[in-house]
Amino acid sequence: MEPTERAATGGTDDRTESIFEWLHANSRLFGIATAVVAAVALGGWLYTRAQAGKELRAEQDLQRAQASMVQGNTPLAQTDLEKLVSTRGGTSGAAQGAMLLAQLHYQAGEYQKGIDVLEKSGAARKEFEAPVEALIGDGFSQLGKYAEAAAHYRKAADATRFKADRGNYLADAARNLTAAKDTAAARQIWQDIAKDETSPLAAEAKVRIGELTARPETKS
Repeated sequence: MEPTERAATGGTDDRTESIFEWLHANSRLFGIATAVVAAVALGGWLYTRAQAGKELRAEQDLQRAQASMVQGNTPLAQTDLEKLVSTRGGTSGAAQGAMLLAQLHYQAGEYQKGIDVLEKSGAARKEFEAPVEALIGDGFSQLGKYAEAAAHYRKAADATRFKADRGNYLADAARNLTAAKDTAAARQIWQDIAKDETSPLAAEAKVRIGELTARPETKS
């Protein structure tokens, strides 16, 4: 073997030996790192499985409460929904249960109780944010707190992904602003709605604009 080849081979051997020595010296570190990665993966899997189980149980509880409502057993349905909301918080089933429970309170004229359920239960998960904000708006409107209702309808409009729902929520906001005597803000919303000739609310918007224009302007 030529000197150059031996030198090259010797260099490769030295580097290989150096790598093996480093790996041997740090084998404990690698073992710990591997164990940590495995533990994180296992923990993530266990959490996902536990969350899936929680969602399933919440869905079952929700179906049970809905069955009671269909059968006309409102007291039992309300009891089931209260339990669902209090014990399955953070699940889709609990969020839907909170909306149903709020509606039961509204039907009984207990508007503040319904609002409290929605605000305290964490029902406004992203996928339910728009209908929850709209329901809160309904409650405030029934209480005669029109400015607060309008604010929540606007939040619902901002949260929804659907054009038709957005228009309906904005119209609700405008109606409540009119009731709150904030004619300037109400007219602005109707004007925005009227710009879309394809909107089913365009005709109403033009009528409301005419009505509000005839009134003295208040607030802004």
